[in-house]
Amino acid sequence: MIPEENTDRRDFLKGAAATLITAASYQRIIGANDRIRLGGIGPGDRGAGRLAAAQKLGAEIVALADVNKGMIDRAQKILATPVDKTYGDYNDLLARKDIDGVIVATPDHLHHQCLLDSVRAGKDVYIEKPLARTIEEGEDMVAKVKASKQIVQVGNQRRSGDHFRKAREIVASGGIGPIRFVRIWDFRYRPNDPYIKRAADKSLYSPELIDWQRFLGKAPKRAYDAKRASAWRWYWDYAGGLMTDIGPHWLDVAMWITGSDGPRTVSCNGGKYNSMDWETPDNVHAILDCGTFAIVFMVQFMNGQEYDGAAFYGIDGSIVQENSRGLMVRYDAKRREVESWKLTDENPIHMQNFLDCMRSRQQPNSPVELANRVLVGAHLANESFRSGRRVGWDPVRWKHVQAG
Repeated sequence: MIPEENTDRRDFLKGAAATLITAASYQRIIGANDRIRLGGIGPGDRGAGRLAAAQKLGAEIVALADVNKGMIDRAQKILATPVDKTYGDYNDLLARKDIDGVIVATPDHLHHQCLLDSVRAGKDVYIEKPLARTIEEGEDMVAKVKASKQIVQVGNQRRSGDHFRKAREIVASGGIGPIRFVRIWDFRYRPNDPYIKRAADKSLYSPELIDWQRFLGKAPKRAYDAKRASAWRWYWDYAGGLMTDIGPHWLDVAMWITGSDGPRTVSCNGGKYNSMDWETPDNVHAILDCGTFAIVFMVQFMNGQEYDGAAFYGIDGSIVQENSRGLMVRYDAKRREVESWKLTDENPIHMQNFLDCMRSRQQPNSPVELANRVLVGAHLANESFRSGRRVGWDPVRWKHVQAG
């Protein structure tokens, strides 16, 4: 995500190392009224914000780990109570027995190994979206988490939004008839990318501050590059650009509300029109054929006139997010307003859900299986964009097929 949370959105809404622990023994460690102790792995922009949110909700943040000392120092200033211990290697944090869970917000290419190491160490995990950099990594993460006893919440926070939940209930009850088209979009005024600009900040991106080899992980070896260290989202070695950075949120909403099991074919186009430092496109659009309806997802970071949102078009009516009114609005087939309800801030609800599930051992709102399933559309879109071909997919057999 863009630093901590989209500023416009915030203003708009206002608001193994250890033997795997069984649920029963875990309850003895964390009682219903005991404070949860968390560590932060990758406490950069989004990570520091999530740690601060958990702290505000009553969790105790006890340690931080990051390959970038500058980001650790920055996070310490954001937290209400700074931590006493920090690490360059997150495995040192995971080895601590006094930490119940971790919030992971590393670059995408490090998610896979970090999540596996965390659950192997017996830690519950809140991991930022996108869950994985590739489809194969996602499958492996799902299998390893399911084999563990750990609670893992993926940061697809829109799944915790009451306004989207009500939309889902209306669609499920037939309130707007069978869905035939979904439009989702995210447009932002960011003609000058803050990550590229911030690469010149020596307090954050000096070579002596960053363990570059740990940053690279299993990615191709390269000489230190401050732009890659800061704007990693826009380089194929580390992430999937706007499609996997923003797509998981809105594809999650679309799949959840429609009850879809995923796309059958995906085509994607766009380009790099303004942010020439990026490798990935700064204006990219995907069309997902889901069998009985189509999804069009549009994302660009040059002009924010329409901001972000979702619209669901059924045979008997529509549900449209109207940011100008701060509402979700349901219309009938004659475009008459039937009802409306307020948009809510999902972020604190999503984090609270994670903390609650750490105590109850119930599955959270966005477990790895769901997060992985909705993410596949974004991966396929990037595959289509890079290959210039429409991509076929079988969501039941979970494999590539020939596009019809």
